[in-house]
Amino acid sequence: MEAKHWSYYFKRMKEEATLVIYYPTCGGGEECITACPQKDKVWTVVPMKVSLFGAREKVRRRPFMVHPENCLMCYLCAQACPTGSIFKKGEEVKHPYLRLAKEALRLPFKKRYNLAFILRKEHIEKFKRNN
Repeated sequence: MEAKHWSYYFKRMKEEATLVIYYPTCGGGEECITACPQKDKVWTVVPMKVSLFGAREKVRRRPFMVHPENCLMCYLCAQACPTGSIFKKGEEVKHPYLRLAKEALRLPFKKRYNLAFILRKEHIEKFKRNN
């Protein structure tokens, strides 16, 4: 099976889910899935053609909301996202790379999902596997 372009999954989430992921700024560490109380009931990881922070497009594994009907709309996934790639539908960001820089600066000050959460061994391994 050939991997689809990230825009296919972006459009699907825009149509079906309450959240949207802007994949070019997504790091692929699966922090969103870890933070979600429903985890496997909502999320899966799919291979897609995407660039990592705007450099070199290739097939990478990224989270995708496969069952949005099971989402509790708690938005913990959006809070846990270290890059700010997840946002509510209708709140699309005009400058996603500016948001990426802002979220990177905010990360040490987040209460629950901070640097210690992101730098855990399991997340680093997932990031390496997905990229």
